[in-house]
Amino acid sequence: MAAKSAEAQARDFLYELTNCASEYGFAKDELWNVNIAADKQKAAIEKKYYPVISALLAPDVLATVPGLVATRLNTVIAGAEQGVLKAGPKAKPQYLVVYVATRKI
Repeated sequence: MAAKSAEAQARDFLYELTNCASEYGFAKDELWNVNIAADKQKAAIEKKYYPVISALLAPDVLATVPGLVATRLNTVIAGAEQGVLKAGPKAKPQYLVVYVATRKI
């Protein structure tokens, strides 16, 4: 089976966000925070906020999918200015992590 394109992965991720927002009764003015995180950072975010939606990103779509999601959500990606979106062939696993900062545990 062929790998999904970056656009298809972004669309699937946004579908999950929409379901989550509906399930947890998010208001339209609640803003999503979009982060690129490694395993430890993802775990820290999951301990602090609920709900958290995340997806493991392959190195070949790491530079594309987060930007597509952030554009659709009208937000910016935390850490993008530090160049975390650049991935080499031996890059550590990176997750696209999205949460609402006002929804703490």
